[in-house]
Amino acid sequence: MAGDVRNIINYQRYPIAESKSHILQEVISRARGELNDNGIALLRDFMLPWAIRQTIIDTEEALPDAFCKAVDHTIYLEECQDSVLEKDHARNILCRSSKCCIAHDQIKTNSPLNQLYMSSEMTNFVRLLLNKDALYRTADPLGALSLQVYRKNDGLDWHFDRGEFAVTLLLQAPEGGGRFQYIPSTRSDGNENYDLVKQVLLASKAGKDLSALGMKEADLQPGTLVIFCGHNSMHRVTPIEGKKSRIITVLSYEKRPDVYLNEYTRMKFCGRLK
Repeated sequence: MAGDVRNIINYQRYPIAESKSHILQEVISRARGELNDNGIALLRDFMLPWAIRQTIIDTEEALPDAFCKAVDHTIYLEECQDSVLEKDHARNILCRSSKCCIAHDQIKTNSPLNQLYMSSEMTNFVRLLLNKDALYRTADPLGALSLQVYRKNDGLDWHFDRGEFAVTLLLQAPEGGGRFQYIPSTRSDGNENYDLVKQVLLASKAGKDLSALGMKEADLQPGTLVIFCGHNSMHRVTPIEGKKSRIITVLSYEKRPDVYLNEYTRMKFCGRLK
């Protein structure tokens, strides 16, 4: 499917089907360095403008059937508080997120987005960026590939990802808001760093400047492919301002084959089991 990929992405800048290309090797080296330094790599101008436009059109057509939901959750993506801990403990401070989700089975099979995701070249490219021995597309018919639409006042509040990494592609930026903010290495496997997490959450609710707490902001433009390791780096998407929606796609990959979402996760993100 390399021919299709060449028509969908900026192939001169990202020759993902040519493993021996020095251009590709430089891209991989730079991205790995960014991931090592900050846990995030930005590959700008990855998708071609026509493919972005077509995907936005497809998204708008599918939006009436999307699953839209607002939910209160903790930064650990739990929807209930721990009564054993103090009310203002980091694990009990509630955040609020809202968005619309278009599942994989609602995305046209011949769309440029689906063709890109289903290509072996793309899977191998992501594998190389992440420096993994093996990588596979998620097998779930709903959650493998999705489109996330954030309309006015929607946002994705502070949280840690449950997975090791996330692969996303920004398709449309809003008129205002929708900024991707993160705090690199907020916690580690041996230290939850509850004090910092609590500081950030309370300062956010008070509308304070978070730069002194280590917050960084990624400059995302439409067409940017993002590799983000968010398991230990708290992050958020600020509320959308204006009528123009923020549209982003999530491309899901696993370290082992034949991985499906459980029923709870399907209901939470897609609103249905099949």
